Amino acid sequence: MRIKRVLNNNAVLAVDDVGRDLVAIGRGLGHGRKPGDELDRDAADQVFVAAENTNMERLARFLDDIPLDCLNAAGEVAALAGERLGLRVSQALVVPLADHLSFAIERQQEGIPAQFPLAWEVSQLYPKELATGREALGLVQRSLGVTLRDDEAVALAMHFVNAQFATPGMEKAMQMTGVIAQAFAVVDTTFGMTVDQQSLNAARFVTHLRYLFSRVASGKQISEKSSALVDAIIQSHPEAVVCAAKIQYLLEMGLDTSLTRDEVAYLALHVARLVADASEHR
Repeated sequence: MRIKRVLNNNAVLAVDDVGRDLVAIGRGLGHGRKPGDELDRDAADQVFVAAENTNMERLARFLDDIPLDCLNAAGEVAALAGERLGLRVSQALVVPLADHLSFAIERQQEGIPAQFPLAWEVSQLYPKELATGREALGLVQRSLGVTLRDDEAVALAMHFVNAQFATPGMEKAMQMTGVIAQAFAVVDTTFGMTVDQQSLNAARFVTHLRYLFSRVASGKQISEKSSALVDAIIQSHPEAVVCAAKIQYLLEMGLDTSLTRDEVAYLALHVARLVADASEHR
């Protein structure tokens, strides 16, 4: 790749062999270099390419504000999430993590407490992501020499959840978490019980809702050619269908869309399984 502009001692704006603009990051990477110099890609610790709707200069300025050590630590955290959760390690995961780590360290140094209003919901709905977040805190401590508060694992878990659905920012992940928590509350209220959110069927219910969010986001809701199965679900589980209709309202409000009849029927089936499991363990 060829350097277009030196941003600072650790970063350069460059162009690769196919003409893509990118930002290359690495300790001392820009020192003594000038526009037009060739740069071996292996010399960079990380290389970032602007997304389709992202201005390259804006990306460069954004990365320039994040300490190199935080970018490298974020890369390690992303790799950990790839191993533990099967996430694809991409700049869409690394950059938000780096920004969060940088800000979390700054907050801690200034004694500003962080607020994590969905901590309980995250612990119930995303135990694997939260466990990975806690493991990541140890990695950050070893890499940066900074011991972040334990509840920062909640924020890291939310980044991992968000990355599974490739949505920018954490707003959608937080919204999804809130809606799922409300869905459990609807089931509890409708059937007069308290669902064990650590149970296998509760985990399946959460997984179904998460992938429902993903299907809606990609415009690929379930829509069966034959309505026989859907009719059978409706006839077999009328109470679950009523409960699913209440959850449908929450989802449609949160997602700003309409669910197909098939999606609601399959949601009712998962509600029925959840309730049956809870009834058996009373």
